[in-house]
Amino acid sequence: MFPKVKSTHPGRILQVAVLSLTLLAALGGFSLAPAQALFPVNCPGTTITGALRFAKPGDTIRVAGVCKERVRITTDQITIEGLATAVLDGAGVGPAAPEFNALVTIDGARGVTLKRLTIQNSSGEGVLGQNGASFRVENTTVQDNGFTGIAVSSGSTAELTNCTIRRNGIGMDIFTSGAAVLKGSIAITHNLSSGIDLNGQSILEIRGGQVQVNDNGGTGIVMGGSQLAIFGFTEAQQPGSSLTVNGNAASGILVGTSSIEVFGGGFFGSGATVITVSDNGENGIWLPESGTIISPFATAKFVMENNETGINFGQNSGATIIGGLSVTNNRSTGLLADGAGSLTLVSIPPNPSAITGNPVDVDLRFGSRVTFGGAAVGSINCDGTALSRGSSTCP
Repeated sequence: MFPKVKSTHPGRILQVAVLSLTLLAALGGFSLAPAQALFPVNCPGTTITGALRFAKPGDTIRVAGVCKERVRITTDQITIEGLATAVLDGAGVGPAAPEFNALVTIDGARGVTLKRLTIQNSSGEGVLGQNGASFRVENTTVQDNGFTGIAVSSGSTAELTNCTIRRNGIGMDIFTSGAAVLKGSIAITHNLSSGIDLNGQSILEIRGGQVQVNDNGGTGIVMGGSQLAIFGFTEAQQPGSSLTVNGNAASGILVGTSSIEVFGGGFFGSGATVITVSDNGENGIWLPESGTIISPFATAKFVMENNETGINFGQNSGATIIGGLSVTNNRSTGLLADGAGSLTLVSIPPNPSAITGNPVDVDLRFGSRVTFGGAAVGSINCDGTALSRGSSTCP
């Protein structure tokens, strides 16, 4: 018969069977992994912060109710999961600093998971990963936070699956060598400023995600010195990756000294990855200086419709897009290149390219260089410095 054991840590659930196996291990010479404990938190009666004082790596904190507190996680491999309508609510929770003041801060901890939660009403961020943290956010809504919904900073990494990020100041901010991977259904919508900010040598990867960055109050995605990528992993192909950037007040995607790179998402020529940028107030995709778009294997289809300008290449910006470029029905210009570097736009039969149906389809200025390889092109305007060759050329 096993002895009765009382936990030495309030709230920590220990199973008698675990104790007995530990005793057997001591007698028999075999080892066991540490026991994993479950901490139930029923707000407002108890707190997540209280449970974190006793939680060890591998433990789970299960939350019910509305918790009004700021939470800082510094222990590896902690899971915080919600039951039913679990909410972390920052309304009235001080201090009211506007940034680096998240409801949930993951400070250097690795392998943290947040799932089935609503995180809202922080004066700063909803979730902040910093100092090399790594964390997952699953089946969670992050909304109505004053500064940023989810921030990934200073060498931290995040993986988001089936999340909604809405009505924050900025939807998602990845900066200072941060990295994030988006999976499943991701909706980043109706944020007051941009949907996603990506800066400071950071990377955003879409891996089998259906990502919407729509109806934000500024630019949908703002990139500075960073990379937006879809790689050739099998997980990125099944069920396929997509990015929709529609209805934002300014441009859809701003690519400043950055790159959009699509190397996978299907076999050559499949167009299985679809990037749709439409109905934005200014440019569909705007590359003001030294930005690039690279899609060399025709695995993507870029659709740019009903923007002021479909795609706008500025100083020293460039592109290699093999197959899958559709630029049509934009309000002024399909493709504008002013001082651009080298543009290579090729059509292939399984995944054709076309720039047609715009008031001006292609406008080339100030030394821009374009090679058209079979792409269907309507009207072309060129100043005396522009260079073009291939299947379509300047008049």
